Parts: sequence; structure tokens; C-alpha cells
Amino acid sequence: MEKQEFLKNLQEVLEVEQTLTVETNLKDLDEWDSMTAMLLIGYVSDEFGVTLTGDNIGEISTVQSVIDFIGESKFS
Repeated sequence: MEKQEFLKNLQEVLEVEQTLTVETNLKDLDEWDSMTAMLLIGYVSDEFGVTLTGDNIGEISTVQSVIDFIGESKFS
């Protein structure tokens, strides 16, 4: 998957109005709450087969940190 496609999909899944970039701090989003975190967990699991835990969510800040967790090799 291209990073731009991931950013677009993530924006839709998380239902955020702001355009996401790899530098976007997810926890600074107005829409960020526990439900949004669950949406992120579900999306990453369904799309990439990678399991995010609550502890992982605590460590993740930016979109790039999500990409790093998933693994750069899954992005072209």
C-alpha cells in the first residue's frame, strides 16, 4: 500500500476532518478518544494483520509511529 493511500484510508476510518500527514500527532486530533483508538486498532488488524494493544496505543503518537509499528516494508 502506498503511504498516501494509507493516510487517506486512515483519515476516513478515524472520521477526522483534518488532512493527515505522517507528522500528524493523533492524540492532538479533536476527534481522538478511546473509540477512535479502537477504530485504529481494528483498521490496522484488518488491513495489515498486525495487532495493536492498548499499551501500543499509549506509545504511538504520530501517524509515522503507526507506520513504523506496522512495518515500513508493508508500504511502497
